[in-house]
Amino acid sequence: MAYWGFDGTRHTGDIVVNASVVTAVITVFHRLYDERFPIRSLRPVTDFGSSDAASMAADNTSGFNCRTAVAPGPPQWSVHAYGKAIDVNTVENPYLTAGVVMPAAGAAFTDRTDVRPGMAVPGGPLLAAFATAGWYWGGRWADPDYQHFSVTGG
Repeated sequence: MAYWGFDGTRHTGDIVVNASVVTAVITVFHRLYDERFPIRSLRPVTDFGSSDAASMAADNTSGFNCRTAVAPGPPQWSVHAYGKAIDVNTVENPYLTAGVVMPAAGAAFTDRTDVRPGMAVPGGPLLAAFATAGWYWGGRWADPDYQHFSVTGG
């Protein structure tokens, strides 16, 4: 898939998603490409040894990852395990839970009023692109997951 990097040049990358959401994902990323929304990296999590932490630390945008959800209670499969969720620009859009910022480099982006390239913010191109496809944003959760977009809301 083609995307614009933070360096202002065109790149290509790969994202793995469930076949049922391919058309929506292509539509979302086509819109982001047209708006020149910057993406740092677009690689399958398997390129990082299937480590969600390593993928996030690399500021990678990814979809499928066979893992459990980062949530309280008994272990349950993440929506990523079904290929129906995408994390975008994980450093610029960190996950905040129980006072922990994931990835750690995302701490520089916890002030969401200081809008910088690649961030997911209300009224911005990233949220608009996913909303057009009917996807939900994790940035509205009690423990905001600014990088997370999913077809199910989970």
